[in-house]
Amino acid sequence: MHTDRRAFTLIELLVVVAIIAVLISILLPSLSAAREQAKESVCKSGMRQLGIAFVSYSADNRDFLCSGAFDPEVAAGRDGPVDKIGWVADLVNGGYGRPGDQLCPSNPARYNQKLGPDGKTYNDAQAADLVKRGYNTNYTQAWYMARSEWNPASNDYNMRRVKATFGPLKSGRWYRLSASTIPMIGDGRTDINDIVLGQRSVKTMTDGPFGGPYGPQSYDDFGPAHGTSTMWIFGQKDHNKLRASVAFADGHVDSFTDRDHDGEFGLDNSVAPPKQMDLNESQVFDGVLSLGRRSEDAFELR
Repeated sequence: MHTDRRAFTLIELLVVVAIIAVLISILLPSLSAAREQAKESVCKSGMRQLGIAFVSYSADNRDFLCSGAFDPEVAAGRDGPVDKIGWVADLVNGGYGRPGDQLCPSNPARYNQKLGPDGKTYNDAQAADLVKRGYNTNYTQAWYMARSEWNPASNDYNMRRVKATFGPLKSGRWYRLSASTIPMIGDGRTDINDIVLGQRSVKTMTDGPFGGPYGPQSYDDFGPAHGTSTMWIFGQKDHNKLRASVAFADGHVDSFTDRDHDGEFGLDNSVAPPKQMDLNESQVFDGVLSLGRRSEDAFELR
């Protein structure tokens, strides 16, 4: 018996291909968003683990949350070798954690700027060895955690120097305010000209008080690492990220949006007093710890 076998026509095949293409175009953004959301969850989970590690370190070290910043520029008055001093060394050497294995998976940068030319200490071979041993991070430390507050007895107005401040943050120093508002670490701002081992890097620490030793905190070294926008941030940033995760002294992690879409979380200093452009000041403290609020003057504690 002969049966008729009818093949697909070219038109029918083209219609099927077109339908598949339309379905893929609909599904891809959803899949991409789901993948990015998963990465953001991994980032937050890693930050929470680091927050627990800070608390564990403080319990063994007279309530200090760290020994300082990830900054080897001793000649500039900074902390010391990154495998000896600073929050990353504290966790690795004490067995509390390994920040080099807990990188934010979404940040365009994979290394910390102080492992490269900005650190003025390590060559590529030394930097690669430090990374291999876990002394690396693509998170940026908040100035409070490493420096606490300006020390007027120092008579030094360089807020990045160790001697100019009271040094690493100690548990309980924030008795006038909630620990849930004091940032410890956050997703780091990344500029394309900060290169380490052939790749872009993140800033190591936020700058601290702006305009004077008691001015509001400048957080512009925090930067978005999550989410995607149809608007690309060209120039020094060259990415389209939207949100940053920040870990606080009480252990919780929150997300913040780069509302002006400039790739950083800066101050609007065109007004007096300056105000945060992106961060909510009720959620992220930016004043003087000993006051529990902003000082009324950037040069006088009042």
